[in-house]
Amino acid sequence: MASNTLSPSTPSRTSFGTTAKAAALGAGIAIAGNLALLLIANILSIPLTVMAGPPGPDAPIMSLGPLPVIVSSALPALAGAFIYRVLTKISARGRRIFIAVAVAVFLLSLLPIFAQPLTPAGMAILALMHLVAAAGITWALVSRA
Repeated sequence: MASNTLSPSTPSRTSFGTTAKAAALGAGIAIAGNLALLLIANILSIPLTVMAGPPGPDAPIMSLGPLPVIVSSALPALAGAFIYRVLTKISARGRRIFIAVAVAVFLLSLLPIFAQPLTPAGMAILALMHLVAAAGITWALVSRA
């Protein structure tokens, strides 16, 4: 009987549609989780004000609302899907490499939080938002694509 599993030297043959569905699922998880965190921050009166542009003394300040949270949660799913698809097409270890890249990108995404005009509670909420997006998108792509 022939095995349907991939050997260690065989790149993935996942279809574009499967990857797109996984990315949409990851984006949905990220959006739902981050909107819930935004709601919690609003209920607890935790201000989520961030710089709308490069950090600096003249950078305009904006309060995070639903639209920036939705966009900032969905766009990484598109980028993640592209990176996942490329890595799994060129390497049999594409999933492992993708997970390592996703962890590195998540850790790097935390650095700008410390440059924002946030309270410690605001920083914690924003860090949790980054974690929710990274975990949801990574899980969806690795387990569903």
